[in-house]
Amino acid sequence: MKLRLRLGIEWLVIGLVASLLILFSNRWEGTRAFDHLLYDQLSGLSRPDADRNILLVNIDDHSLGQLGKWPWPRRIHGQMIEKLQTLQPKSITLDIILSEDGDPADDTKLARAMAIGPAPVMIPLHFVAPGSAGRNYNIVPPAPIFAKAAASIGHVNVNINGDGVVRRAELCFDPESNGNRWPHLMEQIYRSGKGHPSPAYRKVDCAEPMLVPYAPRGSHNEISYADLLVGEVPKALIAGRDVIIGATAAGLGDRYSVPFGDGGTLAGSEVMANILRGLRQDAFIAAVPRSLSDMLSLMPLWLLMVGFLRWSPRTALTASLFLIGAILIGTAATFKWQYWFAPSGALLGILIVYPLWGWRRLQAMSDFMASELLRLERGGETVPVPVRKANATDLVGRQSAALASAIDHMKDLRRFVSDTLSDLPDPMLVTDGTGIILLDNDRARGRLPAPLIGHSIHELMARVADADHRIAVDLFLRSDTVLVGDKVSNEIKFNRQNSDGKRPHSIRFDTVDGDTYVIRRSMLKNSTGALQGHIYYFADITLLAAAEAERERILQLLSHDMRAPQAAIISSLGGPIDQEARQRIERNARRTIQLAQDFVDIARMAESKFDGGDILLADLIHEVADSFWPLAKERNLTIIVNDNSDAGFVTGEADSLSRAVANLIDNAIKFSPDHGHIKIDIDRIEGSGIPWLSVSITDQGEGIGPDILPNLFGRFVTGGKQHGRIKGAGLGLTYVAAVIKRHGGSISGENGVDGGACFKLSLAEATE
Repeated sequence: MKLRLRLGIEWLVIGLVASLLILFSNRWEGTRAFDHLLYDQLSGLSRPDADRNILLVNIDDHSLGQLGKWPWPRRIHGQMIEKLQTLQPKSITLDIILSEDGDPADDTKLARAMAIGPAPVMIPLHFVAPGSAGRNYNIVPPAPIFAKAAASIGHVNVNINGDGVVRRAELCFDPESNGNRWPHLMEQIYRSGKGHPSPAYRKVDCAEPMLVPYAPRGSHNEISYADLLVGEVPKALIAGRDVIIGATAAGLGDRYSVPFGDGGTLAGSEVMANILRGLRQDAFIAAVPRSLSDMLSLMPLWLLMVGFLRWSPRTALTASLFLIGAILIGTAATFKWQYWFAPSGALLGILIVYPLWGWRRLQAMSDFMASELLRLERGGETVPVPVRKANATDLVGRQSAALASAIDHMKDLRRFVSDTLSDLPDPMLVTDGTGIILLDNDRARGRLPAPLIGHSIHELMARVADADHRIAVDLFLRSDTVLVGDKVSNEIKFNRQNSDGKRPHSIRFDTVDGDTYVIRRSMLKNSTGALQGHIYYFADITLLAAAEAERERILQLLSHDMRAPQAAIISSLGGPIDQEARQRIERNARRTIQLAQDFVDIARMAESKFDGGDILLADLIHEVADSFWPLAKERNLTIIVNDNSDAGFVTGEADSLSRAVANLIDNAIKFSPDHGHIKIDIDRIEGSGIPWLSVSITDQGEGIGPDILPNLFGRFVTGGKQHGRIKGAGLGLTYVAAVIKRHGGSISGENGVDGGACFKLSLAEATE
């Protein structure tokens, strides 16, 4: 199985298993201990102030010592209530079970005290579990005489958590779940003062326990039962307050563990005082609904699971710690807003899934490395560098050492490939599937315009290829286009397939710099055979292209100019050999010889090294001009040489330079009319800060035709009306241009103002 698929399956399984564990933990008492511990610590950070309108009258040890052992006669409670009524309290709560009948006189006295007012008297009822006749509870109300006298009756059940701590209060109790609800006794006190149920009672299902925020222990107003009964008490202590009478003496059993973290207990009457304060201030802490709690618990888990797909192990660990902190901070924040989110499920999910996923990922990676290293070892590929063997004692150590050895081997191969590419004689590029250049070599960086790495090969070739080949190269680079034609009349012929149905692997093109390349392309595939990119090799065939062009020119020479005079000679030999035939044969033979000599001289100059000496240019011009005296005299032409060079010397090859000047004078004679003159001016000029010698040769012919002038010094260019005995072969001016270029000079041709052609060549004057 592939590593990615295996990790994906295990990732999903781990996420689902962890989710089920979170949902289970949110319903399991085993995780409540941590939630309770955290709740107790948070509640202890900021406790509310006690309600100063509540007075606790405690049946404490002092009262037992003054009034006798418990239970006291009910007339004593009647006396207490009568005394309290005279002090005008807001309400009186007698937290004593009065479910059984006692002494009739005492009961009557207590009932009369409860009924006379003006402060309402509240008494509790209690429940016995399990109930009789299959009921969950038996309701045990106060005795009828007290039930009739009391202003209200309410339950005083406490909600004790599994650790024995009272953290919650039920604002109502439905013993049979039939809608017959008994409000809490403190809810009855709230209603007696406000005339309507409390906001907390109406906000949520009253049967849902509410977390009670406890004020500091002993912070409520308290007074001993005996002191109040037998002593003089200021009316201000009682008037307008809710009085709660309850047992606090040791052994009476009405004390409960509360979330104070110090292990102490709190009397039931003080617990009820905190409940009443919560009702009045609407300060209960509501537990987050279970469905929302499940969602909030699962959210950090799946955030982490999604992160596992993208994060590194270090980032995953940091994120896990961050999420744990975020869960705890979020719990504290919701507690501040009077909501309680139990974080144990969310924390448990993080604590389970991180090591579990780390283990499975490590195991999957270990198995994958083992299989890949084994496959690499058994691959049987011939490599140019040796593979170092890994030696270790344990499995992880062996795999780590083997992986390190494989990495070193890959580095060696990479260096081998890099060195091999660097030594290639031509540019080479490697691209990805989109044409972005990933790799190059030294020759590519030296021959192709930067930048290369990270840029598109299409953009690169748009800058490299000349205008005539740019479209062809671009289409060649695109994988869905096949080149089957060539450039014809500035148009490129393309088709979707070659004759064999395959895309070509190479294309020839010229660059903007005048070089000629052939691009060869091969596909770059991975171990599975999927295409990853292409390798482009640029073969420089500039010299080969020049040789091909030279061959083409030779073929033109052989097929055109040299074949024509040879055919004329053969034709002349077919008839009588008279004087005129001999002249034709001689003329065509000389033409062939001249053409061959010019071509050979041009080719020799391209291959031979320049070997010049000091030449007095004026003497060379006079000597060449004198050699044409017989030919000029035959046509009554005058050659005039004007020397203004002040005996200037040039560095040159006398033979080639003489012949170049001779070609120009010969052309002037050929194209000059009879009885005309040819003017040769030799001058000294300044150019680029150095002295130059200029030679101008001007005739009186018809001039250079406009169709010839742009390519005047090209091969096989002839034109105009020739008056000489030998027709030009088209290589004379090409030879002249080659000689002048070899000497580092320049040559130009134009038509004179007064007619005729004017050729001007310039050569740098030789230094002393």
